[in-house]
Amino acid sequence: MRGRSLRGLIGRLRDLLAVYRNTESGGNDSGNERVAVVLGTQVLAGGRPSRTLEARVHHAARIYARGGVDRLVVTGGLGKYPPTEAEVMARILRESGVPEEAVLVEDEAESTWDSARLVAEVLAKHGVRAVLVVTDPLHCVRTAAAFERVGIIARPEPVYSSPMWRDPWLRRGQLFRESGALVWYGVRHGVGARSRR
Repeated sequence: MRGRSLRGLIGRLRDLLAVYRNTESGGNDSGNERVAVVLGTQVLAGGRPSRTLEARVHHAARIYARGGVDRLVVTGGLGKYPPTEAEVMARILRESGVPEEAVLVEDEAESTWDSARLVAEVLAKHGVRAVLVVTDPLHCVRTAAAFERVGIIARPEPVYSSPMWRDPWLRRGQLFRESGALVWYGVRHGVGARSRR
């Protein structure tokens, strides 16, 4: 790993620790992003959303309802149970009053990296270069880094209502998982280095 990439990765790990310590709130500051990308997570048997998935989608629906964005992109492929994470999220958004035409569906991603890469392709067709990324607070760090690596300016929009944040044990576990994932993304995908675009 080159020096600049290593410095970028160390910076991202510091960001992660700051979020964990809740010294960096993220989100809710002013920006001109008109698109929010909602990251998928577990779908349970019978196509039921996990509590974490529900928290993310309801957060995104509230952003849309208050006029914070004009469009939502849901991303996530097929996990253990059908349908895809993106399909479940799109359904919840419709039930929450978000018009179908305001939702773009990316239903092939199997990882955060896939989401960044595949959503960047979708956004390019619409001329979008900056987004909010809606996910758990600790996951926001890696998500924003991955999106920036593929050339999308990404501002974190952390979901503090997520069980992954509200439960101290889950939060601690996610800190360790995200630390390892950031290192892996740095090695595998160059996350922490300059954008490819």
